[in-house]
Amino acid sequence: MTFVLHQALCCPIDAAPLVIDELSLVCEHGHRFDVARQGYVNLLGPKDKRSKDPGDSKEMVSARAAFLNADFYRPLADACLDVTLGYYSTVADGRITLMDAGCGDGYYLHHVQENLPKDLRNRISLVGFDISKWAVQQSARRCDGTWFVGSNRHIPMTDASVDLVFDMFGFPDYSSFRRILAPQGRLVRVTPGDRHLIQLREIIYPNIKPRSERTQYPETFKVVSEKRITYEMILGSEDLKYLMLMTPHMFRSTPERRQQALNHDELSLTVDVVVEELIATTA
Repeated sequence: MTFVLHQALCCPIDAAPLVIDELSLVCEHGHRFDVARQGYVNLLGPKDKRSKDPGDSKEMVSARAAFLNADFYRPLADACLDVTLGYYSTVADGRITLMDAGCGDGYYLHHVQENLPKDLRNRISLVGFDISKWAVQQSARRCDGTWFVGSNRHIPMTDASVDLVFDMFGFPDYSSFRRILAPQGRLVRVTPGDRHLIQLREIIYPNIKPRSERTQYPETFKVVSEKRITYEMILGSEDLKYLMLMTPHMFRSTPERRQQALNHDELSLTVDVVVEELIATTA
């Protein structure tokens, strides 16, 4: 895929604008970042790289791609599309930037792009990043866009440059999100509800702790829309293995309980998620 340089992308070292110089991105102070042949660039700062290979492993990313490609989470991707279309209808200048913070394998942005009306596809810029280089490689293979390895803590985008920030089951950094959001921009968070994957959790954990109350957001954000998505999905043994590998459940349960779950030839699971739209306040 082709790397697309978003005009708001900036140097992770000094925040200077980045320009393309042959097969690299370079800022005015000479900091240079090579564009990988897969169509992405690594902009992860040394302070945010806490291990040699941070984020999801290659195996975890492959499992997530296999699971999501089967469209078990299609209703969540449709919700992202609905939010995008709804927001776009309110924009006067006719162009927006859509970012997936912690994009994983790129499933959600790709779904949005593929299902946009043809007259809108050139009016919506896609930006996705993840701390895992394996995830970003997979994303860049899916579709053209601005893909980079990076962290929520230090997003290399200029202030007020992003219209929609999607945080899909991620670890938000609200100060970073607020900084990059355009004045009328929105943060869209998709988080698990009380019953999410409850049947699996009952198998692999000896005690199910009730989920805490809904996230208490900082005063700098206000929820303006909330939607709950609940449905059932039936997974075969292979899909169940992919689901467990792509979530923390694989590492939080004992080998015995994991195997107990994987012994099922088929398992019906509840998907229960909350989709919230937030705007930045003046606080």
